[in-house]
Amino acid sequence: MDIGVPLRDLGTVEVAGLLDRIATLTEQDWTGNNFRRDVLASGVHSATDNILMKTEWHPSASATGLGHFEDLVWVWARQRGVDHAPFMPIGREDTDLWPVYTMPDWLEFRDVLQPVIDQAIAPLYRPGGVVTRLALVRLKGGGSIAPHVDGQPMAARAHRIHISLSSTPSVEYKIDGRKFTMLKGHAYDFNNRVRHSVKNKGRANRINLFVDYYPDPGLVLRNPLNVSHPVHVPPAPLLN
Repeated sequence: MDIGVPLRDLGTVEVAGLLDRIATLTEQDWTGNNFRRDVLASGVHSATDNILMKTEWHPSASATGLGHFEDLVWVWARQRGVDHAPFMPIGREDTDLWPVYTMPDWLEFRDVLQPVIDQAIAPLYRPGGVVTRLALVRLKGGGSIAPHVDGQPMAARAHRIHISLSSTPSVEYKIDGRKFTMLKGHAYDFNNRVRHSVKNKGRANRINLFVDYYPDPGLVLRNPLNVSHPVHVPPAPLLN
């Protein structure tokens, strides 16, 4: 969302419980599911590792010709020779723009994430608002995200909130031509509708939680799926 300034500090957030959980993560936890990086994110985000909990998606966002998000997951898993079932969405919310899908990793993190989310969105909260994207994102030391503007339709309506979870003063954010750093434990309303980039000039990993919050999603239809046994009929074609 274009918030009129490059970056707005929303204040401190209590993240101790989340940090304790992150400290237990293995390399496999970070790299075992790169669905967001492989399929959903633009090429500039190829340097990041992600643990994806929520995402919005619409067939118009994909050049595959697939009409269902579940088909997109199935094709991605099939191409990598893995079982699709553990990666299938476990919930869906229909907004006035795009559907929002909840992913299985949410179940592993919700106890420590929900309090963090509630604090971060408090300055922007409106009844009926929806979190449209939610992910832990790691940018390794020496990594960079090239200058870009987030162009998907939801980016014009949802606040992109970054919550800094690592003390990495060597990480430089450049937003609309200005340079910024982020303080550990602070939430920031980030203007992703202007040109921005990230450089991790140090050796330590930068870890952020990003939360996209759509405060005015219209009538939201919440359609919980069977989280124990997601059912999916595979599509016919595979991606080339």
